[in-house]
Amino acid sequence: MPKLVKLFLFLVFPLFLILGGAYGLAKVGVIPVKRLTAKNKAARTVVHLIGLDSPKLPTIQVAAAHVVAPPDPLEGRRKELDAQKAAFEKQRTEWENLKQVQTKTAAAKAAEEQAAVDPKSISRLAAIYEQMPAETANKIFTKLPDPEVIALLRKMDEKKVGQILAIVAPDRAARLTLTLSKPAVPSPVARVE
Repeated sequence: MPKLVKLFLFLVFPLFLILGGAYGLAKVGVIPVKRLTAKNKAARTVVHLIGLDSPKLPTIQVAAAHVVAPPDPLEGRRKELDAQKAAFEKQRTEWENLKQVQTKTAAAKAAEEQAAVDPKSISRLAAIYEQMPAETANKIFTKLPDPEVIALLRKMDEKKVGQILAIVAPDRAARLTLTLSKPAVPSPVARVE
């Protein structure tokens, strides 16, 4: 190995490593450069030449009194996005409310259509159910909505109605009895003119 390479590897390279490490530690504030150069004018000059005395150097303080965060450059955009999010939430709740109203309206319309049953067919069905045993009629009535059952019970013989109500579930029998005790409301029937 040539002598110059040996000199570089064993003397110059480690010297650069040590000086670079010291410079880095001084730059981040681990080595207190200002305090070390306060009494020595020549050292201050050297520190000034290599740029370690610049006011931009961070200093490590053991007990920082108050740390002020820099202003957030995205704060305006965040506020804008929050306003958009609030507007979308408002639209979503309005849409859900509208959907609920439409669902209720559709259900009411369907119930109204079911209630508009031909009185002749109700009378005919009531006659058929009067011929059945009460247990069989009850099995069918459990599958029908209350308005249809009430319409059928109004057309049936009282004795048969009593037999059917005796085997219906108590809650439903009470509901049906209360409705049957009130006057019948005429169901809307489509007129042909």
